[in-house]
Amino acid sequence: MPNRATAVHNLGDLLLREGLINGVQLDAALARQRETDQPLMRILVETGTIDETKRLNFFKRQFGVPMVTLQSADIDPILYTYIPAQTARKHRLVPVKLDRDGLVVAMEDPSDVVLLDNLRDVAGLRIKPVIAASEEIAGALEKYPEPKAEEAPVALASEFDFAVRFFSYLFLPIMSALMLVGIFLLVVFNPDFQGWLREHLQSSSPRSSQYFTLFLYFFLSWGVWTILMYEVRGLVFDDLEWRAMDEVGEEKSGSKALALSILLGFLGADRRYLGYRRMFFLKLFTLGLLGIWWVLDVILIAGGKIPDAAGRKVL
Repeated sequence: MPNRATAVHNLGDLLLREGLINGVQLDAALARQRETDQPLMRILVETGTIDETKRLNFFKRQFGVPMVTLQSADIDPILYTYIPAQTARKHRLVPVKLDRDGLVVAMEDPSDVVLLDNLRDVAGLRIKPVIAASEEIAGALEKYPEPKAEEAPVALASEFDFAVRFFSYLFLPIMSALMLVGIFLLVVFNPDFQGWLREHLQSSSPRSSQYFTLFLYFFLSWGVWTILMYEVRGLVFDDLEWRAMDEVGEEKSGSKALALSILLGFLGADRRYLGYRRMFFLKLFTLGLLGIWWVLDVILIAGGKIPDAAGRKVL
């Protein structure tokens, strides 16, 4: 199979034998062709060495390529999908119709066998070249659909924010410890609770039995609380995944999220706005984890470190 350089020289030799150009004109056209990588015939037409009529008649006579008129041609838009717009414009060609023998393509230079092979690979069909006037090809190319610009993929966060990762590990220890602190505060500072203890300890039961019973009360209360918090932690933080964008809605405003976090963050309004439904309820019922989560979220949202529940950056 000849390469493009061989095909160009063969075309030049045919033009010389036909008497359409002389040796000087061919050498000048070949030199320009090497510089610009344009088709040889296009260079000869653009420089006025060969006119459009001679070009059409030459290809029809030498290569047996049919001539078509594109002015009244009704090209099915589906044909444009076979050959990319960039390729069509670069080589000045346009698909005309599809028949059972292949794809009919109107070309400026049907002698370019390398181009024909490339088109066959791109379209996946046999290419049947025809020739048409350059102006008509240019007019048909104007109807070629522009390639759609690919939308840049939305950059999603690779992991959840620091507050989520922090509390997924420390929520249970914190809440469990808070129960112990609460029991201690009742024992030390609550007069009513202290009175109940004194009354209980003055019973006729042995002191050791009384202490053991109190220990069981406190231990079981703490244990039940810890189990409950374990279940809450699993419900909120286990198996976290980004939600679908259409569920979360439009992109969120960073300034609005910050305002909600400062004013109503202890009620979870910031997490609710960003689409974190479970975390919203947890912050609501724990008053922002007694303010710890509230303050942490304010800092993170102010620094742009919390994406929405779909993983999109909050602007």
